[in-house]
Amino acid sequence: MLSMDNATAWIVEGISQISALPKYKTWKPGEKLKILLVGYNGKRNTGADVRVAEMVKQFYRVLGKDHVEIGVITLDEELTKVYFNPPTKQIEISSIYFKDTLDACCDYHMAVLCEGSTLKSKFANALTFFFCEAAGIMKKQGKPSIAYGSEAGEMDEFVQKAAQKLCSETYFISRTQASLDIIKRMGLKGHLGTDTAWTFPPADRAWAEKELREKTGWDGKKPIVGAAVINPFYWPVKPSLVKVAKSALRRNWEMHYDKWYFFSWSPEREKLYKAYIEGIANALNEFSRKHNAHVIAIGMEALDYDAIGDFTKLIEGPTGFFSSRFYDGFQMTAILHMLSVLVTSRYHARVLSSSAGVPAIAVSMDERLYNVFNEAGHLEDYYISTDEPQLGDKLTDRIEKCWENREKVSKEVLETVPGYFRKMSEMGSFFREWVIKSFPGIELGPEPSDWLGYLPELSDDMIKIVETYEKQHD
Repeated sequence: MLSMDNATAWIVEGISQISALPKYKTWKPGEKLKILLVGYNGKRNTGADVRVAEMVKQFYRVLGKDHVEIGVITLDEELTKVYFNPPTKQIEISSIYFKDTLDACCDYHMAVLCEGSTLKSKFANALTFFFCEAAGIMKKQGKPSIAYGSEAGEMDEFVQKAAQKLCSETYFISRTQASLDIIKRMGLKGHLGTDTAWTFPPADRAWAEKELREKTGWDGKKPIVGAAVINPFYWPVKPSLVKVAKSALRRNWEMHYDKWYFFSWSPEREKLYKAYIEGIANALNEFSRKHNAHVIAIGMEALDYDAIGDFTKLIEGPTGFFSSRFYDGFQMTAILHMLSVLVTSRYHARVLSSSAGVPAIAVSMDERLYNVFNEAGHLEDYYISTDEPQLGDKLTDRIEKCWENREKVSKEVLETVPGYFRKMSEMGSFFREWVIKSFPGIELGPEPSDWLGYLPELSDDMIKIVETYEKQHD
């Protein structure tokens, strides 16, 4: 049956086919290389924003800041200006992105697909088509593109066919083996890498302590348990002109995401959501009573605002929440670093808390969390699905086990971090060589002298993690 997603695919493929007709730029020797970063920025998704911020820093360091011009696509310049300072240019586009994406691609010499969830139907086919359009335009214009720290997952058949066609000249550095396997089965090129948010630094700890006291009633002593909750059951987002018309006539915009996009919803989904929120809240209330802990909620994306509000209403005693609607990635990371235990349905909450060694339990619908917990050896003991029967009881058992073994779990989390740094460094080295091969005769800055030089500059705490790891493994 014809859907708006099908129509989106046709539009994207059509624009890609005619994209050689408008005037477009190609690199010439002696010019600075213009790099376009194509990501899901500007919607206050903490993970999406900070991973691109780290890419920008890494690319400047690896290629030489004086030798490149970097442009970052954003849906809202005001919400991303904290991450991207001049000379980095922000390019604001509409969520109905067809013409804006074409214009941006025409103005740059190459594209980097930045979003983690690059090829999958779980969240929104329209998002996948956004990246496919950029890749297809670059292909048609004879310009290179690379997906950097990306993932592939289950796709609708027509989405996969479009991706195979439009991304056939894009090189994929996948952040998981499972994603790489899908990419290879699609006949696309790539190799294994990692996420780029591992090196992102927190805001000042003193600020986080003050904010926790003033906004949530923390006494400065109790262990803090953070819950990064979401609504796991209203995906995927789909475009619908029919729903736009009905919503306008009824003046009821419930489950509206943006423009012509709407969340999926039903009584069955509402029941699952209620069981999820109540299960986590009940488990953390029990943990708080038993261990005199302070419970807070963490909204890693602006869309999580309702979920963290629903959660905190169920928490006994002083509590509060931190939403990315109001806090940037530096601040959110600082709050994550204050936690004694994290219960998370958000992948990047686990990533950004890792450099502080925060023990974590996943309540997940997300294969990214599955993979990172598997890599730490924590899958069997500290991972639950969001639709798990008796979620509260099972989560209670896992939190207790995690708390009892918190020093061991924290150490195991910290021990994984240098490995991700190494993979990210290898990505930086590969990227430099890929640029040199793609643009023969290009002049770049000096090659870094050691593996740390291929990373964004690390914080003092991160350097200590690396030094400790290397001493233990000499």
